[in-house]
Amino acid sequence: MEQQKHLDQAADWFDRFDELDEKGKIALSAWLSEEQHQIAFQRIAQAFGQPEVAMAAINVAANRCDDTSLKNDNAANKKPRPTYVSYWAMAASFVTVAVLVAYLRLSQPTPSPEIVDNAVPLLTQTMQLASSKAQRISQVLNDGSAVHLNGDSQLSVNHNATFREVNLRKGQAYFDVAHEPSRPFIVNIDKVKVHVVGTAFDIDKLSDKTVIRVYDGIVKIIADKTHTLIKGEGIVLENNLWSQTFRLTDDQLPAWRSGWLDIYNEPLYLAVERFSRYLQKPVEINVDKDALLTGRFNLSEPEAALQLLASAQGLTLEEHQDRFVLTDTAR
Repeated sequence: MEQQKHLDQAADWFDRFDELDEKGKIALSAWLSEEQHQIAFQRIAQAFGQPEVAMAAINVAANRCDDTSLKNDNAANKKPRPTYVSYWAMAASFVTVAVLVAYLRLSQPTPSPEIVDNAVPLLTQTMQLASSKAQRISQVLNDGSAVHLNGDSQLSVNHNATFREVNLRKGQAYFDVAHEPSRPFIVNIDKVKVHVVGTAFDIDKLSDKTVIRVYDGIVKIIADKTHTLIKGEGIVLENNLWSQTFRLTDDQLPAWRSGWLDIYNEPLYLAVERFSRYLQKPVEINVDKDALLTGRFNLSEPEAALQLLASAQGLTLEEHQDRFVLTDTAR
């Protein structure tokens, strides 16, 4: 829990890094004076693909500590202090370059009103996406982000010039978000918010729990409290509250993207709920719904996979005209 707290703090510092005033820089340097804070900040910077930012900030913190020590030296033993080229000074030079670039851009001919008007709609997008049972669909959004929907899933898209918002109403979706720091990408799941800039992650929304897995970048989850996940980490929320955090075993893509359903130590009723995304008929459970099971099932033949699940659990699968029924073999 302490490590998670440090990661959350590091993510917050990283979010505000470019906006820090002198007081903020001093506060960050003080925070970075502790080794565990440095480690957390390095992990966050690495996940964002900017490890040099962490190293520069840590060097600044070390230099500030050296400066403080020098000030406390006896005045009679004063020596010329070494000159440090701090990251903040480097940042100032970057600002100068940025101003020059901005000036050069302003010096270019102003685009015609037609071009500007045509560009505005790209920032705004509203749409509904829905997949039917046993259907997986993909959609590239106007901002370049890709959304992949699992079977029997629904979401809505509402992008504007300030933020990019998606509401996952049902099912499972994998997001590969285009990096755009000025417009955060927010996914709403009931009362939970998933906040990202540019990353890849999977959200599996079930009846009483939600599982989120991060495959690239950083994801901030705002539920009962804020959780920061980096690549290779996942979280389970039950009724919108934190339940557990875990490490991913499928660190390339979620199994369903490759046509498999992985179930590990999961109650039967949740496993059946996942299966139902691929079946044309509902499944009725006439046995212990909380019995735990583990298995890997091929989704190209979901009915055969459901039969395999039943056999592995010592159950009987009955097919009726309007439904499947799982019953105890002993009956």
